Amino acid sequence: MQELLTTNQLNKYWPKYWENETHLMAIVNVTDDSFSDGGLYCELPAAINHASLCIKQGAHILDIGAQSTRPGASEIGPETEIKRLVPLIKELKRLHPNIPISVDTFHHSVAKKVLNVGADWINDVTGGRHDPEMFNVIADKDCPYVLTHSRGNSKTMDSLAKYKNVVLDVKNELSNQIDLALSVGIKNEQVIIDPGIGFAKNVDQNLTLLRNLEVFSSMNNPILIGASRKRFIGSVIDESDPSKRIFGTAAVASRCVIAGIDILRVHDVKEISQVVKMTNSII
Repeated sequence: MQELLTTNQLNKYWPKYWENETHLMAIVNVTDDSFSDGGLYCELPAAINHASLCIKQGAHILDIGAQSTRPGASEIGPETEIKRLVPLIKELKRLHPNIPISVDTFHHSVAKKVLNVGADWINDVTGGRHDPEMFNVIADKDCPYVLTHSRGNSKTMDSLAKYKNVVLDVKNELSNQIDLALSVGIKNEQVIIDPGIGFAKNVDQNLTLLRNLEVFSSMNNPILIGASRKRFIGSVIDESDPSKRIFGTAAVASRCVIAGIDILRVHDVKEISQVVKMTNSII
């Protein structure tokens, strides 16, 4: 896999950057309650070591989150997010200046702060629904923006998994949010779409989306899939421990490579990197 372009080149060479590649986005959670790795990397040295290891194992992008978005999670507030995120971002940019840093947040104040101290992307699991000011920050900073399909919030999303046609409904709702983003000055080239596996979807709906990933290619935006270790995988393979869902995650990753997905957001970088390489060799 070719070396990732530097962060300064991302916008200028956007079409070339995404051409015929599946990139790995490593999950770095500085949270105490994430569903799989909560509490493991709350301290700065542990987070730095984990992120650096992910890069060594093949991660092209780091996705740092200070707020858990698992079902049932409580919001910690933007001030706590900023306190957790800023020191880590500064140190990682010093150590790994050419690795893009994405920040997983739905608060515009957090997005503005982290972009000012060196972050490159924003990954918003609410797709701009939680904080309408988010779009203004993204437009002003002219940075890549992961716009995720979801409904409700961590407390309510499980009750909102009702669709006439989950594939078409998700696609239409993503398109509507993209239109809102463009209306305030975000460029379409900035937008990466995420169908939101696990967000307001049940097991069958998640599987249906994965079977029909090619439908989203017609939207002409890069596509990110974040299914790593998620609950629906545990349901399918009958595994309650998220850390033991790697083979189920690998199957999803292989399907995503076949569908031409641009980014996989993963916990297990080394193993999924091997899955990507092997799948590419086969197809």
